[in-house]
Amino acid sequence: MDPANLTHASRRRLLTGLTSLALTGFAGFAGFEAAGCSTTVTTNRTGPAVGPDGDDRRAARAAAVRAAALAAAYRTAAERHPSLRPLFDTLRAHHEVQLRTLAEQFPGSAPATPTQAATPTQAIGRDGAGTAGTAQLVNESPTARAATLASLTGMEGAATNAARTDCLRAGGPLASLLASMCAAGTAHAELLALAASRVSG
Repeated sequence: MDPANLTHASRRRLLTGLTSLALTGFAGFAGFEAAGCSTTVTTNRTGPAVGPDGDDRRAARAAAVRAAALAAAYRTAAERHPSLRPLFDTLRAHHEVQLRTLAEQFPGSAPATPTQAATPTQAIGRDGAGTAGTAQLVNESPTARAATLASLTGMEGAATNAARTDCLRAGGPLASLLASMCAAGTAHAELLALAASRVSG
């Protein structure tokens, strides 16, 4: 279905549904792991995995940095575009869940400080893709909102591709977690595309 042909009510239902699906899926994985259950994932490794190796630790940390960067970017975007805050706050919360889950399942993977992952938010400036230091200024023009949505879509796409690549190389639990993040990133991109269609429509 062409998003441009959706009514506002239909778009809201689809946005809500996709977001709920993404959040439920990730929360379900987190709860499953927290309950002490194990997952069995077939990977391209040769031989059994005994705890996260160096590659897995690096992949977990990279995923945490991406999640923190996206959470920071959505926080900045929500301040810049109050009309899109419900969407941005929801996606920010989802990335924060990802970050917490990574920190719990793979200690040491989370960035030491929030500022380590905040650099990508510099992409959201006066026109939605300008320089750092201007992101806090409110700008509800269609051009600014479209540019911000495009910037966030690019970040989500890059994070999704990285999660997909690392998922194929990772061991059991991390592979499952990265696969979940990849699926969530795809849903996030759909949500951003729907929002963009409304801005430009």
